Amino acid sequence: MNNQPIHSGDCEFCDEFAGASANSFAAHYANELKSRIVLKEENFLVLPSLGQIVPGYLLLVPSCHYKALGDMSLEHLTAMEALKTRLANKLRSSYGEYLFFEHGARTPDSGGCGISHAHLHLVPFPAEKDPVEELIQRFLFERVSNLSELKKIHPGKSYLYYESVHGEKYVFYPEFIPSQFVRRLLAEAVGVLEWDWRQCGREAELLNTLANTRRLLANLP
Repeated sequence: MNNQPIHSGDCEFCDEFAGASANSFAAHYANELKSRIVLKEENFLVLPSLGQIVPGYLLLVPSCHYKALGDMSLEHLTAMEALKTRLANKLRSSYGEYLFFEHGARTPDSGGCGISHAHLHLVPFPAEKDPVEELIQRFLFERVSNLSELKKIHPGKSYLYYESVHGEKYVFYPEFIPSQFVRRLLAEAVGVLEWDWRQCGREAELLNTLANTRRLLANLP
């Protein structure tokens, strides 16, 4: 994919996808699960997020290593947009409407969650609690129509991509946002106290999401 490294030695996700043990998933689940991947497609993986916040919380991840989704080729962004739509169409009957976000943290001074591998968050969420208006009030932004427009962002610039429950798509340009900023907003909106995935430990809800979404996505059209 675009001459990017297939594997990065200091990346949690690359380590996990290679079946190694120097990652948070292995630390909590190595004795009971070999993998948390619920779907493999060409160039992409789907897996439940550590720190579920809400049931059905998934990550859509390029299998090759990128710092941000905007670093992928236009071809693969287009394919990711199509896969995102297929996933939402399949999952919403069980989990309701989804919102989507990515912190494209390309530089260390822009914040980040500690994972250097690009990933899109897929979060089932009640429309009336979507915190998109808070983001609009806080940060400079522009409206976009799909993930492919991330290619228009300067390759050295960090960004926050956010798609609301109603399908409105934005690219925000915060100079800096704290680690897991959007996760914390979402958790507060639904009254969940624990938002930090690094503190989550072993979760029964992750195991439930893993089993349910593997079943739901077994015959993804």
